[in-house]
Amino acid sequence: MHVFPGEIRPSVSRDILPEDAGYVTYRLESNLHTGTHIDAPFHAKADSVSIDLYPLDLFTGKACVIDVRGLDEIKMDTAWEVLFSKHRIVLFCTGHSNSWKSGKYYFDYPVFDTEIAHALVRTGVKIAGVDSPSPDKSPFEFHSVFLKDSRFLIENLTNLDKLIGQETIAFSAFPLKIEAEASLIRAVASIGQ
Repeated sequence: MHVFPGEIRPSVSRDILPEDAGYVTYRLESNLHTGTHIDAPFHAKADSVSIDLYPLDLFTGKACVIDVRGLDEIKMDTAWEVLFSKHRIVLFCTGHSNSWKSGKYYFDYPVFDTEIAHALVRTGVKIAGVDSPSPDKSPFEFHSVFLKDSRFLIENLTNLDKLIGQETIAFSAFPLKIEAEASLIRAVASIGQ
């Protein structure tokens, strides 16, 4: 798997067991921010609550996808606030997931204006997601504004282009039950339910 430069690639390895063992087991080792994952407020040092302590109903709900493909800098569009106020989950399709295996994926991604994070907070959005490694770059102001008060950020999504224009999207992104500031997830969207 493609990882941020300097990080160790995740590994999945089969355990060595005696020949007469009646089962097979595997071992996983990974940074929790590798691949599609969800950040909790603890990641931005907004609190110290680990991701396993949040109720599962926070990680599923009605979602919308906003098409921002082709933009290097994403600025707030006031028309979005109506969409934000009607959804617990807002996903932004930048198209950057098409660069997944290229060297530019972790460096040359679109950046979101912090005003978008403020608007998401104002309208009660609980999860924001992007199809890139992050909505911001250092000093990570979007993270600092949004990741508070039981709000979560999903990064490295893919296939969001398939959801553009869909009226009814049910979205789920359940974290592993682990004491940590983030979690690997399997993001799932259902259309028309």
